[in-house]
Amino acid sequence: MLLTYVEGYSSILREEIIEYRQYQHDIAMKAVKRNTLIVIPTALGKTIIAIIAISKLIEHGGKCIFLAPTRPLVHQHAASIRKFLKLAQEEIVEVTGEVKREERQLLYEKARVIVSTPQVISNDAEILSGIRGEVAVVVFDEAHRAIGNYAYVKIAEFFKDSRIIATTASPGGDSSKIDEIMRNLHIDHVEIRDERSPDVSPYVKGIEINQVKIPMPPGCQEVIATLREIFNDVVSKFSNFSINVQIRSRKDLIALGDVISSEIRKGNRYFYGAARIRTTAIILDYLIEFAETQGLLSLREYMREIRETNSNARSVFNDPRMVSLGRRIEELTSGKLENHSPKIDAVIKMLREWKETKVIIFCHYRITADILSSILKSEGFSCEKFIGQSSRKNGKGMSQRDQAAVIGRFREGEIRILVATQVGEEGLDIPSADTVIFYEPVPSEIRSIQRRGRTGRFGRGKVFILLMENTRDLSYLYSASRKERKMKNVLADSGRNIQTTFDIFE
Repeated sequence: MLLTYVEGYSSILREEIIEYRQYQHDIAMKAVKRNTLIVIPTALGKTIIAIIAISKLIEHGGKCIFLAPTRPLVHQHAASIRKFLKLAQEEIVEVTGEVKREERQLLYEKARVIVSTPQVISNDAEILSGIRGEVAVVVFDEAHRAIGNYAYVKIAEFFKDSRIIATTASPGGDSSKIDEIMRNLHIDHVEIRDERSPDVSPYVKGIEINQVKIPMPPGCQEVIATLREIFNDVVSKFSNFSINVQIRSRKDLIALGDVISSEIRKGNRYFYGAARIRTTAIILDYLIEFAETQGLLSLREYMREIRETNSNARSVFNDPRMVSLGRRIEELTSGKLENHSPKIDAVIKMLREWKETKVIIFCHYRITADILSSILKSEGFSCEKFIGQSSRKNGKGMSQRDQAAVIGRFREGEIRILVATQVGEEGLDIPSADTVIFYEPVPSEIRSIQRRGRTGRFGRGKVFILLMENTRDLSYLYSASRKERKMKNVLADSGRNIQTTFDIFE
């Protein structure tokens, strides 16, 4: 039903065009009164909740600063605020780095709602000091970023006397990280909902999750075995430096950097050799990951890219075994997809069965997104890729205008399949799909939640997670699930002064 009148709503809110949802009203009213972290799944209206609260807090004067981590998100949120608030268009402004500094000062003074990136607001602290007392509320979108030296931390301290509203689909599964986010943003109240919360479930159509296990072809096994042999030989060289560590993952290799740096600072210059070994091991671990989770086509292109762009990779490719392996990969990738990149083969077979289905395929690596979208087009599918704005030596990014055009075509049904990298996971208003495919699982609970949230908005959605058997795909899947359960346990801790209705995941 449409909102007619609810006691407590603001006169500057366009109530007539908002679908009334009790949970949105309840959360917004709590956020008006206390600094609140709102944890709610994608597509359940975090922005609407924030706008309802904003309208109440600035109804009789004052300003709002609404922060989002990227320019496309800034534009998206500004459009929503213009739609739902009864303010003059010039009172709602977008302030990004593209606006000259002297012009920004004038916008800050005249605007009621300032939508901006954290980098700009942080850099403009001196300008904003004159209006700090007028800022009634600051909204931090994608609040899970508020850790370490990210600009959100500095801004929250600067505006600590304003009401603070923070929103995210997931703050992460680590207790210390959640504590850090709450401390950095001066949060004293948390509102949490998930798909099974009683007040949310009527608006959730449900998501069916399917694991698609893919046998590893003999060619992939052969390549991975060679890479692991070279990797183990490299790692064994750490024993020459009396470094007694067990390397079980890339995380262990990264942590080893602190040990090596400490020895170098002490004057042990021969540890520069250990640093080079560590760099080589990390490169090899990435090669193994590509072979295991992406397929040999992506591995081939990644090897070409780092050979050209990474001077540290020279020692890797000078190994005679790598030279032979390169020739073997070229030979294997000239054959059938199912023998070297079976996930691509599996995607094609699935898409051929779903004649009218709108699908988003998430790929962790841009190389894979490029390859997959190109192959799907060559197979006759209505498909486009959706990647970030940054360009690299071997690939140009998408401009904001190009991104908006692709999203528009997908929304209108001109494109049936979207192949997206991480830029499609966080925040952007990508239309809902009938089906989402994880080309690979990601070990992040935040990203897993965001990927799933792209389906199940208007009907029962489906998620398919591709898993190459006997690879790190399985460990990444279990890692994300474990972190998600841990996150819910941590947030549901009764000692955290939290309003929550969710159950722990099964």
